[in-house]
Amino acid sequence: MSAKLANPSAVAGLGADRSVDRPAPLTAARFWTLCALVTLFALALRLPTLASRSLWLDETYSAWFAAVPLHELWTSVPLYETHPPFYYTLLKGWTALFGTGEVAMRSMSVLASVLTVFLLPVCARQARLGARAERVALLAALFLAANAYSINFAQQARPYGIQALSGSLAVFFSAMLVLEFLRPSGRLRTWVVGLALSTGVTMWLHNTGVFAAFGIWTGMVAALLLCTSGPRRTQVLAVGLAGIGALLVWSPFVPMLMKQSAAMAKLSYWIHFKPSNTIAAWSVISGAPIMHYPVALLVLAGFAWLWKHARAHFWHLGCVLALPILALAAYSFLLKPVFLSRLFEWLAPLGMVLLALGIHALRPRWRLPAVAVILALSAYAVANFYRSQTENWRETLAQLKQESRPGDLVLAFPNEIQMPVAYYMKPGTGPAVTYLPGPFPALGLERTYTGNSGAPNIAPEDAARVRALAEGHRRVWLVERLANLYDPDDIVMKELGSRYRLVKKIDGIGAVIRLYELP
Repeated sequence: MSAKLANPSAVAGLGADRSVDRPAPLTAARFWTLCALVTLFALALRLPTLASRSLWLDETYSAWFAAVPLHELWTSVPLYETHPPFYYTLLKGWTALFGTGEVAMRSMSVLASVLTVFLLPVCARQARLGARAERVALLAALFLAANAYSINFAQQARPYGIQALSGSLAVFFSAMLVLEFLRPSGRLRTWVVGLALSTGVTMWLHNTGVFAAFGIWTGMVAALLLCTSGPRRTQVLAVGLAGIGALLVWSPFVPMLMKQSAAMAKLSYWIHFKPSNTIAAWSVISGAPIMHYPVALLVLAGFAWLWKHARAHFWHLGCVLALPILALAAYSFLLKPVFLSRLFEWLAPLGMVLLALGIHALRPRWRLPAVAVILALSAYAVANFYRSQTENWRETLAQLKQESRPGDLVLAFPNEIQMPVAYYMKPGTGPAVTYLPGPFPALGLERTYTGNSGAPNIAPEDAARVRALAEGHRRVWLVERLANLYDPDDIVMKELGSRYRLVKKIDGIGAVIRLYELP
């Protein structure tokens, strides 16, 4: 990831434009002190609200699957879950060591996010990219430390923070591979092996990781064809071996992916893609909507610097930044709408490197004001994140436990609500919950599936079941999430409303609980 920067510094080594100001090298003591300070700053910003926020639905999915036996996790779960089992396996080992509490669940993502910040300047130093690259990488690390979306995903028990680490390493190794053909260092094997492993892991962390690989390899090919000479055989062999290595690392998942793709083709998917959704991807990369234009202008300045001083990496990093977004947008528009902004968190480190490079490209008197503006906007975005609210299953279910009475009936749909209930209402600590149309995963039913192949929609025949379940109960609780997607005809609520009156509604910010009583 700091390799993105590797590129710029490559120029200093190539001697293109000797008139460019050359910063003095950082002493080892100063460099490592600055690394430590930026890393501690990143950690400090990722701790507030880590424990105060309830797990949201997807995080409870992580807890659920991390508790599944390993054999089941790698055989039957991929038939209905839309993510690879790799992250859940990592989380399974992590929770075995540190527990299943909210902070413990999220701490692996925190560690990966902080490590990503740390590795930005460290990669530049270890690759011997020069003083300019080290300074740009340190500034990029500072921006990434204060990136509001990076902080957000660091506080989630989901794979995106870890994918940012592996994806940024993949970009670093690919940039170094391109640089190797411009300025040989004798470490070709290191870059090839590193690229193969990091890209393979990136693809294991999410199904859409293949789009990251597409952008990286297209960028390398474009850079080598347009900007390098020399023996093509060596270049083709190196790039090809790295690709084969990545595919070998990822290959055990391919049969699972084929089955998942077949299952997803049958889903009435919940995402509605519009081309304008691509703007949300830039929000994730830049840090917040308020950062859009300032960051975009400075990133363009960074690309202008690359065009002038490091043309090969201009093409390489341009492809890496743009093609995964455009390719996934095209896939979502033409085939299946799977475009989500959070899928591009792995590009945030590259965005921050290009941002820092753009500031470096400014006239010296404008650099400090530009840094101050970016940090001020970042502070505003981070403060807004701290104040934001997410699904509050912890307090919502606690209120249900407190206010329910013996003899109450508790219904819930969609059945994926079983995940937060299992996490926050352990057996025997609250009322029994009946899931509609059946416990998760309810596979192979003749009805519409929206989110995944284990969570079916409500169908007209469920009205009779609700009526039978409610028989003899004076009070009925209904726990629902996204009823407009899973019960668009309001079958359950209409059935309950025909016999009961609604007396209470608990809003859990996405999760809604209603209490019905007989008149």
